[in-house]
Amino acid sequence: MEITNICVIGAGIMGFGIAQLGATHGYNVTLVDVNEEILKKAKSKIESNLNRFFVVKNKISQQEADNILGRISLTVNKKEAVKDVQIVIEAVFEEMTLKQQIFSELDELCDRKVILASNTSSLSITDIASKSKYQERIVGIHFFNPAPVMKLIELIKGKNTSDEILKKSKQFSESLNKTVVTVIDSPGFVTTRLIYVLCNEAVNMLMKGIASTEDIDIACKLAFNFPMGPLELSDLVGNDVYLHIGDYLSKEFGDKYQPSPRLRKMVSDSLLGRKTKKGFYNY
Repeated sequence: MEITNICVIGAGIMGFGIAQLGATHGYNVTLVDVNEEILKKAKSKIESNLNRFFVVKNKISQQEADNILGRISLTVNKKEAVKDVQIVIEAVFEEMTLKQQIFSELDELCDRKVILASNTSSLSITDIASKSKYQERIVGIHFFNPAPVMKLIELIKGKNTSDEILKKSKQFSESLNKTVVTVIDSPGFVTTRLIYVLCNEAVNMLMKGIASTEDIDIACKLAFNFPMGPLELSDLVGNDVYLHIGDYLSKEFGDKYQPSPRLRKMVSDSLLGRKTKKGFYNY
């Protein structure tokens, strides 16, 4: 089965980034969300990103950018969106019940040969697939933000994911010019489990007055050659997202993953980071 058409469910920052990435590499992409306004904003953001980070920097021509945009279509109708696709990538909020519902629905709508992938950064693929009938075609393809730029994809094999689906998913991921690491299903996988611990401990150090926000981030950037510090990263990803991940990991692995009280308070006060213009920093 040759993959030519992709459906992306969810037009948030990860969803539209994956749509842009797929279209950049020649795939026809249908981007789906619950209303037209979200979809229009997503496509406008893709157009802006193509111009700002690629056309202006002479990485691609304006004609190439127009061609990429032309390969992306928008719809609120999932049934129509999946009609002729070979892979569906779900990129909605990290909420197990929501993902299970979406995959159960896709399982009914899609031809048996269609690969169903989740972009989850932490939730068990086996659990996501548990409400679906054809669990062997459900796999994790974890992209990183920003999806068009970051080189890594974490490929996750659920308990029932077939070897054939895993192989095809790896080939597809590598066609996007990504380096692929394969992980056996476990909450948080490799990357989220590690980075959550770092970010959460940084919040605990801040709470205890060990160092300032800026000095914690500077120390990590210069000592470990990180492009950004853990508190900057938490603001970028969303402090609510890290809280949600922490609650999930602590439920699965115990109290050592318990979110910092400071993080919980910040989320309660809507200090979510870049998306609310305030977090550990002001934007």
